[in-house]
Amino acid sequence: MNNTKKMARGSSSPLAKFVTFLTWLALCSAIESAGTETAIVSGPVTNGTKGGPFSAPRIDLASRGYVMEEFFLDGDASAYNFADGASSTPDGRWNTEREIQSTAYRTRILVVRPHKGSDFNGTVIVHWQNVTAGYELGSVGDDEYLRGYAWVGVSAQAVGVNGFPGPEAAGLRQWDLERYGSLNHPGDAYSYDIFTQAGRAVGPSRTKTGIDPMGGLDVIHLIAAGASQSAGRLRTYINGVHLLENVFDGFIPYIDFSSTIPFEADKGGSRRGMGQRTPIRTDINVPVFVVNSETEAEAYLPARQPDSKTFRLWEVAGTSHVNVPRSMAASGGAEGPNWMSYQPAYQAAIRHTHHWIVSDVEPPRMPRITMTNAQTGRKTIERDTNGNAVGGIRLPDLAIPTARHRGAGRFGGGGDNRFAFLYGLSQDFDAEKLTKLYPNRNVFLEKYERELDRCVKAGVVLPEDVPAMRSRAKNWAQKLPPS
Repeated sequence: MNNTKKMARGSSSPLAKFVTFLTWLALCSAIESAGTETAIVSGPVTNGTKGGPFSAPRIDLASRGYVMEEFFLDGDASAYNFADGASSTPDGRWNTEREIQSTAYRTRILVVRPHKGSDFNGTVIVHWQNVTAGYELGSVGDDEYLRGYAWVGVSAQAVGVNGFPGPEAAGLRQWDLERYGSLNHPGDAYSYDIFTQAGRAVGPSRTKTGIDPMGGLDVIHLIAAGASQSAGRLRTYINGVHLLENVFDGFIPYIDFSSTIPFEADKGGSRRGMGQRTPIRTDINVPVFVVNSETEAEAYLPARQPDSKTFRLWEVAGTSHVNVPRSMAASGGAEGPNWMSYQPAYQAAIRHTHHWIVSDVEPPRMPRITMTNAQTGRKTIERDTNGNAVGGIRLPDLAIPTARHRGAGRFGGGGDNRFAFLYGLSQDFDAEKLTKLYPNRNVFLEKYERELDRCVKAGVVLPEDVPAMRSRAKNWAQKLPPS
């Protein structure tokens, strides 16, 4: 044994040199394969009892020049952890590594893409589907996604596939066993690698021979997006995975509470492990654009960081994490769920991120929601005489107020609903106050139109979204006295 040790240590031994070379070669091979794992694509998937895929858009895609197809991805995924001696530092500049061991998975991607290559702008939005509810949330609406982009929804997490444990499980497998019964998710520790491999499967370097989920489109850039719980996953991905893999050209975590997910919680099988409030690492090499409603503002505060050449934070005052149409909200001065939406700013952020990546044109820097500690001893949102937040992006419905809005409320399904606060609060001004502010509907609409114009010029509302916003304002204004 002693002779063996001496031989292994001896730099002049040919055998030792050969063993060292083989070890180095194996390590290089492992490192190379760890960074280039790809999935096998099959489909389009057409079977099932529901007549189509889960999360299918509820709009006429053909009339917009788009097609929808679903595919399965098969591969081997690995987990991530912190390198020896490293930990989840509060600055987000994590030193991580991808485990060499891997395990098999099968998941699905839902692809919504332009039918013609001439209608495609080269950018794919790769969306991490949100599973907070026990099933996947997120799809395409009649919005910026359908203005030249392709959209790919990724079933990256186990809950989306299997549902929460128990008889009330509502994952893909429960929704349509015939269609999704073959899916196999090994657990959320592997979600980051699954998401990476989904990006490669639709990205510019994908293999176009055989089954191409992008239908031959010339993909140039990938933007990763995710909302709420998925934003936390993306924040973890940005700080701990992106610089190892470099698959995505930009990120949009939105309605983001700024919590990262501990790798060890995933490895232990925890469903809801949340970590510290963590900023985006400042040495990131691609743009990151966070778009938040008022709901997240106070929780996000510990992770606030300055805007930079690679980072933007937009906070949309008066809006909530979840909103309802105004026609469904409380009226007559009663409190009800918030009807103000952050979506116009989010749609603008998508376009800004595209131009940021393609043309190196930075998005506008916008004021954040103002905080104060005057009353409670901790930082809370400062409010004006109407009870609305001060600062932040002020869309026309808040700049020309007709109600009191809060990002957090107690509505949305009853007192036993732990997500009720996400619906915020709206309370219409009484008739006397409305009359003082807007003697007639023309006064209101003229002011509203000026604010619409201001928001378009500021870059927080897209011109294409103005007609719908104007129409909603006109419909509501009918309750005001005529001129």
